[in-house]
Amino acid sequence: MSSHIATLAIDLSALRANYRLLKAKHAKGALAAVVKANAYGLGVETVSKTLWEEGCRQFFVATLAEGIELRECLPQAQIGVFNGLLANEEKDFAQHRLTPVLNDLGQVNAWVTGNGQRATDGTIALHVDTGITRLGLHQADLQALSSRIPYPATRILLMSHLACAHDRDHPKNAEQLARFKQALALFPGAAASLANSAGIFLPPEYHFDVARPGCALYGIHPTGGDNPMRHVATLSAPMLQIRTLAQDETVGYGATYSAKKGSRIALVGLGYSDGYFRALGNRGFAYVAGMKVPIAGRISMDMIALDVSALSEAQLTPDLRAEFINAQQTVNAIADQCDTIGYEIFSRIGRRVKRVYG
Repeated sequence: MSSHIATLAIDLSALRANYRLLKAKHAKGALAAVVKANAYGLGVETVSKTLWEEGCRQFFVATLAEGIELRECLPQAQIGVFNGLLANEEKDFAQHRLTPVLNDLGQVNAWVTGNGQRATDGTIALHVDTGITRLGLHQADLQALSSRIPYPATRILLMSHLACAHDRDHPKNAEQLARFKQALALFPGAAASLANSAGIFLPPEYHFDVARPGCALYGIHPTGGDNPMRHVATLSAPMLQIRTLAQDETVGYGATYSAKKGSRIALVGLGYSDGYFRALGNRGFAYVAGMKVPIAGRISMDMIALDVSALSEAQLTPDLRAEFINAQQTVNAIADQCDTIGYEIFSRIGRRVKRVYG
């Protein structure tokens, strides 16, 4: 690990453990890993290869470009693309043996008549909207398709996505399950996929043939209560300078933090251009030498000030780093502070932050 740059350290043993836990929880032990958005910011090449070593053979991404990138990493994997088949993309999908998750009748017609599915494993993936109101085919579309798709239903993967699976008791779960079963009845023998990360923790009737975990693989809390997943990624940055104030001073833009004479302020090489939330100025924390210390003032583009006055001079060594996401302050805790979700925290981490693996 370079001591001079911000890093996101990914614990591959924790990633493997999370995959195994989710596989054990699924009724059929069948998982397709979601590695879109650069594996949620953790690095698609290393993450996907690690999951392949664990036995994962099916993966999903969001866009054609992501699919092409993943194909270079995993020549033999089954790769599905959530955004579907857009205009003039048929040849690229076929060339790279990618399966679009088809979400309207025009896409289905273009894929079938263009024989695009012959370049993949022969599966046609159909996205069903069961009530999340995003991409997807409606029941009337499926009824029209069920009588004219020119090959057996056993080569069809019917998919949908749960809106509220993180809340086990939410009535939307049962509503979506009923609508998905209604759609599936039109294609006897078709494979089915409904459960996301949180869906794996719902009763087995939600599991079907394969689940599609994403966030939980990376340690993000999939449900309420205690997090069953292991911590995967630690965000840290180097100390650029430690200043002992000769007089009372304010810190940072807007002079929003006041520090007393003798306070020690550490300037750290991380900022909002690296994806760290500016909203955490004056209310976020980092860990330095195992001690929780406050962010002093506003977050700058390339720098964060920390009040490290509680640490002794002996603890403030030249190679010291500040940890902003770690096992004590997980991505879930940061997300709660920012009124968002762990997905956004990880996926915002920028290119200047070096991904390191161990």
